[in-house]
Amino acid sequence: MRQICLDTETTGLNADKGDRLVEIGCVQLDGRKFTLDSKFLYHVLINPEREVPEEVVKVHGLTTERLAREPRFAEIAPDFLKFVEGSELIIHNAEFDVGFIDMELRRAGLPPLEKSCRITDSLAIARKKFPGQRNTLDALCSRFGIDSTARTLHGALLDAQLLAEVYIALTRGQDSFRIDLGAMEGGKESLPPLPDASLLKVIRASKEELAAHEEQLDKIDKACKGVCLWRLDPDAVPDGEPAGKAG
Repeated sequence: MRQICLDTETTGLNADKGDRLVEIGCVQLDGRKFTLDSKFLYHVLINPEREVPEEVVKVHGLTTERLAREPRFAEIAPDFLKFVEGSELIIHNAEFDVGFIDMELRRAGLPPLEKSCRITDSLAIARKKFPGQRNTLDALCSRFGIDSTARTLHGALLDAQLLAEVYIALTRGQDSFRIDLGAMEGGKESLPPLPDASLLKVIRASKEELAAHEEQLDKIDKACKGVCLWRLDPDAVPDGEPAGKAG
């Protein structure tokens, strides 16, 4: 199933009180990464058919005058639904965005979003993984060492890109990889013998590969607020303690 990270911008906080969508941004994941290839992106501005309050313009920068030139939701709905059809939509605080999209779909005489795709709330995942902590998109970017400095204003496509990076980090996991040989049936004696080392071909990493590896470990260190598994001295880990924290 395709995975698509989605974000929206609106004229306000209440879809049931007349607020409308003004922007939709989608980033489709390509395996366990995201790309800026246009075929993996969907972005549209929408004429909300109402004024955008000044305090909301300060959030996303989209004025009534700017949006008046854009298509109405009913005009973009077919292309939007075609892009997300059959996918898993990953949305941070999904209830908010889905509420607005479903409101617009109803206005256009179309079925709710869940009829087209599966919906996953990344905020719920973050709250389960980091209970009692701040789990806004900005907070998660900071926790995982994701650069969000370009986010001077909220924007649906930029936020969808940041969400893609956050979701990959959230679901990457870094649990203990230690194997308790004593708990295995037959113990370590049941394991097959190691091959003759002289028959193994060793391919050593290049300087560029080693540098990229260290850069990734630095990011994991920052996200874990400690030392990641691959930098931990096995002899320094007490028996029964996990070798590293989940990222």
